[in-house]
Amino acid sequence: LLIPTLIPARHYFLFGRPIRTHHLDYRDKESCKKVYKEIQGEVERGIDSLLHAREKDPFKISLLRYSFEQLYGKAAPTFSVIDFNTCNK
Repeated sequence: LLIPTLIPARHYFLFGRPIRTHHLDYRDKESCKKVYKEIQGEVERGIDSLLHAREKDPFKISLLRYSFEQLYGKAAPTFSVIDFNTCNK
């Protein structure tokens, strides 16, 4: 038996650094592989960072977050972007 969640979970987003490809020649397979590996590494680091941030989020549980927001009338705090960027370099 599945019970739907009435309060939506918190969503985590990360926009990584831009990776320039204007210089890339699609016929140069080695250069394409290099850029592909760079992009793959950035995406994997971003996912790992977001998973880590989610685990440390004190209000990741919807009921706790909803209760806090109802009690104090403001959005529940989340991790510091500065701390997030510092610990994930």
